[in-house]
Amino acid sequence: MIKALRKALKRTPLAWLQVSHNPVKLAIGLAGVSFSNLLMFFQLGLLDSIYNSQRKPIERLRADLVMVSAGYSNMGSLQVFERSRLYQALGVTGVDGVSPLHISRATWITPETRKSFDIYVYGVNLSRPSLAFPELEANVSRLQPLRNALFDRTSKKQYGPVAEELKRGGLMTVEVNKKQLRIIDTFSLGSTFAADANMIVGENTFFFLFPEKNPRQIELGLIQLKPGSDPLAVREALQPLMSKDVKVLTRKELADLELNYWKRNSSVGFIFSLGVLVGFVVGSIIVYQILFGDVMNSLPQYATLKAMGYTDRYVISVVIQQSAILAFVGFIPGVITSMGLYWLLATVTKLSVFMTTTRALQVLLLTFVMCVGSGALATRKLVQLDPADVF
Repeated sequence: MIKALRKALKRTPLAWLQVSHNPVKLAIGLAGVSFSNLLMFFQLGLLDSIYNSQRKPIERLRADLVMVSAGYSNMGSLQVFERSRLYQALGVTGVDGVSPLHISRATWITPETRKSFDIYVYGVNLSRPSLAFPELEANVSRLQPLRNALFDRTSKKQYGPVAEELKRGGLMTVEVNKKQLRIIDTFSLGSTFAADANMIVGENTFFFLFPEKNPRQIELGLIQLKPGSDPLAVREALQPLMSKDVKVLTRKELADLELNYWKRNSSVGFIFSLGVLVGFVVGSIIVYQILFGDVMNSLPQYATLKAMGYTDRYVISVVIQQSAILAFVGFIPGVITSMGLYWLLATVTKLSVFMTTTRALQVLLLTFVMCVGSGALATRKLVQLDPADVF
């Protein structure tokens, strides 16, 4: 192994010399690979951020286990079940406490434009808050009075400058479901497929907004366990006590159900995957054109090598090495530029877009396949090359 490595190091770096002898062509090749990387990183990053946004409400649940209706499909179309089922969990070993969570869609009227938009309303039991937001914990007493609410400051601009108004005046009166509410503070959750804006209220305000709702029914039941309790074991003990219309899930299982639903029932996965394919094809065409042009311009040199006794395998390997060099060297500015783009997207759109090691390795592999595949196509002329024809 060591001898083979020493022998390889002593060889003339023909592939590198072929790539680097023309700086302009090298720059064009690296720019093409980097641009292809940028397209792929952009599509994959945005897709992941959109999918991860669906997990955010579930990640904010203050629960180890979650009770939902048997027909649960996603957070955007929750079905209700009897509140009494939740309190049955208190009799199971390992359960520390429970809290109900009400969720429903309301109509928000933007004060400046008087235009109406949907908003998601979370109704919490303030004696044991079911959502993990520091702003909620800090405002439990202020949410006790009827009509007080917290507004999601990362909501879309169409809902009005709520956060700015609060900074200036301390309170803001808004209209939701044709009723007046007071926004006393903000929190940060972000939009999802189901909601462009979110609001948190106490249970009394929730039923004030939705008088048709039955207080004996809930959308989610949150179960907190004692330290050291096994969520799976508690779930197995709890599920037989429930009726057929209720099921108990871990928070991870609930998040997986949510994500799988949107992967199956939305077109964003296909659209962004198509964008990755476009980036792959663009990079392949650029690399192929560069390598094919280099092969055609260097035919006499390759013919000389073959006349000297070098095999087709060797001359083809030189081109493949060139493509691999373009892949790895072009990947570096591509990933650095993409990290800057992610920062810009996160700042402007409030989406959680960030570089991950898995995604970087995924794009690196795609880049390597793209470049080596293009290099292999560019070598077809070398296989047919006869030194006698050239000279």
